[in-house]
Amino acid sequence: MSLEKYQQKRDFSRTPEPAVEKKRGEEKEEEQACNNQRRFVVQEHQARRLHWDLRLEKDGVLKSWALPKGPPLRLKEKRLAVQVEDHPLDYIFFAGVIPQGNYGAGTVKIWDKGLYQILEEDDKKWKLLMKGERLEGAYVLIKTGKNDNHWLMLRYM
Repeated sequence: MSLEKYQQKRDFSRTPEPAVEKKRGEEKEEEQACNNQRRFVVQEHQARRLHWDLRLEKDGVLKSWALPKGPPLRLKEKRLAVQVEDHPLDYIFFAGVIPQGNYGAGTVKIWDKGLYQILEEDDKKWKLLMKGERLEGAYVLIKTGKNDNHWLMLRYM
C-alpha cells in the first residue's frame, strides 16, 4: 500500500495528524535498516470503538494493522490484526485528538514503542523480534486467507 490512501482519507487543515513528507522516510529507513533494527509503535486509539494500532517501520513507511482487542501479551495468545493503509514515518510520534468529522476521529495515545527485527518474512507471514516497553519477545503476523487484509498476531516466545 502507498501513502496515497493515507493522504486521501485526511484533510490536513482539519487534523493534527502528520502529512506525508517526500524523501524523508526513505532516508530514515536506510538509517534504521543499517543495524537491522527498525522502530515500531502501538497506539491506543479511542475512535468509534477502542482498538490498538500496530505500526512497523518498513520500506520508508509505517506498515499498519488495527488490533481490535490489543496486541497479544501471553504466549500462544492470538489476536486479529486488520491491515490498514500505510502511514508516514512521522506518525510514529503521533499522540493527540483527531477532531470529530475527520477519519479516525478520537483520542490517540502511544501505548508502546521500541525496536524490532524481522526474523523471517514473506507475503503471508512475518516473524518479528520486538523489544518495547510492553511488548518484548517473538511475535508472528500470519495472513489468514479469509480476507486480504485479515492477519493473526501471535506471541510465540
